[in-house]
Amino acid sequence: MNDPIDPEDQYPLYPRGMQRRHGLLDAHDLADYLPGWSENELRAGFWPGLEAIGGSGEFVLEQNLGLDGGETVLRVHGLPLLHSEDIWNFQVLGPPELLRPLADAMRALSKP
Repeated sequence: MNDPIDPEDQYPLYPRGMQRRHGLLDAHDLADYLPGWSENELRAGFWPGLEAIGGSGEFVLEQNLGLDGGETVLRVHGLPLLHSEDIWNFQVLGPPELLRPLADAMRALSKP
């Protein structure tokens, strides 16, 4: 017998299915921790900030990629982090205990 397909696992809702599977339905948005930052600033600062907190070498838990970008759930310091990026938007969702140090690192790296 086949399991029914969850609509949240189908385009365009599949990011919600990823959030549900990894306990991120109530996740916070990185942009809320960096008010005043543009989407381009968030996009440019994310990977350097993640590397600065020692999270760039973590495991990919789930990934859904397309031609224009996609979503990836990473495990960073034992916590899930959803990174969604395409040519139209950029978003990072995660628990506050991960987003606070990430935002602090991004702020520190952006200072001249």
